[in-house]
Amino acid sequence: MAQYLDEIFDRVQESERETVLAIYRSMIGTPGCTWTFEYPDDRDIASDLARKSLYCMRDREGKILGLISVDEDESVAHLPFWSKEAKKPAELARLAVIQEYQNQGLARRLILSTIEILKQQGVDTVRYLVSPGNKKAISSYAKLDFKYRGETFLYEQEWLLYEKIIE
Repeated sequence: MAQYLDEIFDRVQESERETVLAIYRSMIGTPGCTWTFEYPDDRDIASDLARKSLYCMRDREGKILGLISVDEDESVAHLPFWSKEAKKPAELARLAVIQEYQNQGLARRLILSTIEILKQQGVDTVRYLVSPGNKKAISSYAKLDFKYRGETFLYEQEWLLYEKIIE
């Protein structure tokens, strides 16, 4: 997988499930985060692992610094706001960066690394839902040229929809 100066982009292993869940739980209650103890949970992790769609950024010692998944959510896929140009879209989801690595560009590197993997798989568009209160995420997507596509109410939450055509 891709390697940065002090980080390695990699796929999460089955043996790391508890670590992933602990990272997800550590995000609960942070500004803009809509997560609870019910979501994301072990079932989400199991699904991502089964589809080989859970990625991470590690330090040189192998510690997971951040996570991102490529989700398959039909409710999101069929929202009417998405670009009609997309032939093979993918949804990015469950992005988390551990506290001490936040605000250092790690989330952007996770997104860019995932986009490279998806591009190799023939994906032409990436999509993301974000809470209106998650100002850091909204700022990050803007820097990556994600385009705002609208708003929706899904899973008892308001969401902003962002999309990026990749080439």
